[in-house]
Amino acid sequence: MTSAETRSRTGPVWLRPAVAVLGLLYLALGIAGFLTPETAAVGHETSRAVWIFSATSLLNLVHTAVGVLGLLAATRRPGSIIYCWVLFVGFAGMTAYGVLATAFATPEDPINVNWADNVLHGLTAVAGLVLGIVGARASARQATKGDAA
Repeated sequence: MTSAETRSRTGPVWLRPAVAVLGLLYLALGIAGFLTPETAAVGHETSRAVWIFSATSLLNLVHTAVGVLGLLAATRRPGSIIYCWVLFVGFAGMTAYGVLATAFATPEDPINVNWADNVLHGLTAVAGLVLGIVGARASARQATKGDAA
């Protein structure tokens, strides 16, 4: 089996590094959030932040899990495509929640999101959608070329 045949069955080459970078970014953000003092307190507190992003135990746990799953998904191309779709769905939901929670700020908000988090989560959802669509199309196109040969 030649390298062209192998490449045609495995999908786009650039997807795994892109997913690994997303995973590393979220893992770094999650770990940095855990290192922030007093992240276990409940309520909207602007002083609990990593750079411009909010830091709470729940949000840090989500960011760390997304990072670890991204690094694991980057080991295989099909896993990378699935990860992109999960990113899209999950972060679209988090963005919707964040916009509502930020607009109607209540002191009991357990996630403590701010507008910077909403932008980050929205951009991540868009990146997941674009990478998922382009990666799936490239894989399907290469699989079709491989079947025709």
